[in-house]
Amino acid sequence: MKALLIDQIAKVNYKSSFPLANGLTEHGVDVQLITDQKKERENCVCERICLFNASEKNQNKIKKLINYISSYCVILKLLKRENIAVLHSQWFIFSPVDYWFLKLMKRKYGMRYVATVHDILPFNQKFYDLYFHRKLYHLADSIILQAPGNVERFAKIFPECTDKVQMIPLGHMLDYVEPQDMSESRRRLGIPFNKTVFLFFGQIKKVKGVDVLLRATALLKERYPNLYVVIAGSVWKTDFSECTKIIEDNLLRDCLKTDIRYIPDEEVKYYYSSCDVCVLPYTDLYQSGVIQLAYGYRKPVVATTLSAFLQFVKEDTTGFTAEPGNAESLAKAMEKAIHTEKEKLVDMGEAGYQLVRKELDWNKLTGQIVEKCYKN
Repeated sequence: MKALLIDQIAKVNYKSSFPLANGLTEHGVDVQLITDQKKERENCVCERICLFNASEKNQNKIKKLINYISSYCVILKLLKRENIAVLHSQWFIFSPVDYWFLKLMKRKYGMRYVATVHDILPFNQKFYDLYFHRKLYHLADSIILQAPGNVERFAKIFPECTDKVQMIPLGHMLDYVEPQDMSESRRRLGIPFNKTVFLFFGQIKKVKGVDVLLRATALLKERYPNLYVVIAGSVWKTDFSECTKIIEDNLLRDCLKTDIRYIPDEEVKYYYSSCDVCVLPYTDLYQSGVIQLAYGYRKPVVATTLSAFLQFVKEDTTGFTAEPGNAESLAKAMEKAIHTEKEKLVDMGEAGYQLVRKELDWNKLTGQIVEKCYKN
């Protein structure tokens, strides 16, 4: 069986798309992977073709749209000469264009179409997205959702497509974990050695709750001089000035490090290795790769009580939980972590690691995709 797997933002998503392609290959699928300009092979074993530039920061919207359309045209030519049985996409970046081309491909070449849904609807939703996402989900033969709560959310918005849904979680990212010495990591990053360090890592979006984290830090800083918070990641479709104002108004500079930029892959390991606890104050999400990286580095997690987190964050066992959008609740959860002995925090991180390793095994999950989505 030949499958064409499309990932237009592999520079961001390769930690899941490469293991997915590898796992499918292990189950006998002949995979070709279409990506963006992610040139490094990492551990990807299948044939790759670099086309899209959707993740490039230095391209304007018009150039990106032209590239997006021309990339799909190249895929059409590829389908003409290849006997592809399954077309598998993971993102709808420009949903009208995605729908037009995917519909054309399915109609012209008759392959089965499988859609992995990372975001049911974009958080920066455009006026046309609901309409075209509905058409795209109608077009799909199988729809993969990655968290139990997403099945319920999907059913409320697209009830007519629920019969196509399979709940298959996102696999682990343990292949990309490179633990480093904590003291050396803190030295590299300029983080104090004698503090309890909380790390927020990843894209800074409105729904990620960084403002809530800063307000929680303001509630704690006077009582806990050993508290230190690190915020690292690039800003996405939002303005960091609100967060800057909270930092300045509450005099947080002494207990806070901000590194507001895209963090290159070679630096990620130092951020995770430097912290005692990872904090995810999200107010909304569909699924998160960050929590898997946190447990990959054997770090306990403070997270909000969203269903995608509650699969893994077990109170006092693998982490601590707080109400979404509630700075007081988040402060209490962080306070629990501060009061927990360092040895216990290490044990909690190990428990999270073992849970993710067991539940999110790629060989098991890609086997389910082949049986339930590719062959069904």
